[in-house]
Amino acid sequence: MTTTASQKLGGTGSLRVLWLVPAVYFLFVASEFVALTQIAFTLTQRGLSAFLVGLVASAFWVGILLASLVAHFVVKRAGFAGSFIGACALSFAAVVSLGLHDSYAGWTAGVLVLGWAGGLVWVTGESWLAEAAPAERRGFFVGLFETSVGLGMVSGPALMLLAQKLQWPVFGVAAGLMAACLLASLALRHTPGGAASTPSADSVRSEPDLEHLSKRPLAWRRMAQPLAWVAVLGGLLESGSSALLPGVSLRVGFDVTSAAALGALIGAGSALLQAPFGLLADRIGLRRAMAFTWGLLLLTTAGFVLGAAHPQQVLWVVGFVLGGVGGAVYTLVVIELGHRLSGPDLVKAMALLVTAYTGGTTIGPSLGGALFDVAGLLGLACALLGFCVLGAWAGWRATRAPAVGAHNSTALPQPPYTGTP
Repeated sequence: MTTTASQKLGGTGSLRVLWLVPAVYFLFVASEFVALTQIAFTLTQRGLSAFLVGLVASAFWVGILLASLVAHFVVKRAGFAGSFIGACALSFAAVVSLGLHDSYAGWTAGVLVLGWAGGLVWVTGESWLAEAAPAERRGFFVGLFETSVGLGMVSGPALMLLAQKLQWPVFGVAAGLMAACLLASLALRHTPGGAASTPSADSVRSEPDLEHLSKRPLAWRRMAQPLAWVAVLGGLLESGSSALLPGVSLRVGFDVTSAAALGALIGAGSALLQAPFGLLADRIGLRRAMAFTWGLLLLTTAGFVLGAAHPQQVLWVVGFVLGGVGGAVYTLVVIELGHRLSGPDLVKAMALLVTAYTGGTTIGPSLGGALFDVAGLLGLACALLGFCVLGAWAGWRATRAPAVGAHNSTALPQPPYTGTP
C-alpha cells in the first residue's frame, strides 16, 4: 500500500465518498425505474404501439449518451461534488415534472432530461469513487457501486407494483426516493476531492510500464479504447440475457411464470455478483480476474451450444451467468481504468466507457433477437460463444500491461483530483 492509498482509505472525506456514492446511486436508480416502469405500463394500457413506448425508453439512453459527451467539461467546471449534487437536483426536478405531466410529449422530454442527469451522475459517481478508492480495495468499492445499480434496477419495478397495490401515487414514490437521494448527496458537498481542479500535467498514474504512454498526447484514450471494446461486449452479453432470454424462453416451452422467474434470476445475478468479482480482482489481480471471468463465460456458452436441445434445463444457468458474470466484465473494466488513470483523464475515459457500454446494451437485444429468428436457439448459442471468444481475446489484450492492484503496488503516489481552477 502506498502512502497515498493509506491516506485515502483513512480520510473521513474519502470514506464518505466510498460508502455514500453507492448508497445515493441505489436511491437514484430505484427512483428512475419506478418512474420509467410506470410510464411504460401507462402508455401500453392506453394502447400506444410498442414502437412509441420504446421511443420513450430510448430517450432515456439518448440522454445518458449526451451526458457522457459533456461530463468532463461539467466536472472540470463544478468538480465532482458540484456535478454529482447538481445532477441529483436536476433529476429530482425531472421526476417531479413527470408526475405533473400526463402527455406523451411531456413524458418524452422529461425522460430525456432524466437520462441526461442520470448519465452525469453515473460518470461522475464512478470516476469519483474510482479516484477515492485505495488501489488494493478499489475492486471491492467499484463492485459495491455496480451492485447498487443492479439492486436499484430490481427494486424500482417492485416498488412501483407495491405503490399501485397500496394505492400510493407512483410518481410521488419516485419523487420521494429522488428527494432522499438528493438529501444524502448533500453530505458530499464539502468532501475533499469534490472541488473543481486544474488538470495536472500528467493524469496517467505513474508506473514503470505506463510512463512511456504518459508522455504521448491523449494517453488516456490509448488506454481506454481497448477497454471500451471489452465494455461493449460485456454490455451486449448482459443486456442480451436480461432483455432477450425471458422472451426467448416463452418460444421454447417456458410458461409465463417460469419466464418471469428466469428474468428475476438474471436480475439477481446482475445485482449480486458485482461486489464478489470486484473483491476477486483485489485478491488475485485484475488480469487474472478478467481471465477467470471470460473463462466462465466461455464454459457457459459452450455448454449452451451443447445443451441447446434442452432449453428447460440450460437457460437457467446461462441466464444467471450471462447476467451476472457478463455484468462483472464492465465492473472489472472500471477497476482497470481506476488503476491506470486519475483526475480529468479518468473522467474522460469513464465517459467513453459509459458510451461504449450503453452502445453494447442497446444493440444486444435486437441483435440477439434477429439471430434467434434466423437460426433458432442453437444459432443464438453459437453467436454468444463467438462473442465470448472475441471478448476473451479483447480482455487479454486490454489488460496485458501491468496495472496497480493487490499484486502490483509499484505506483508512485499521485496527487488526488483536488484544488481550485
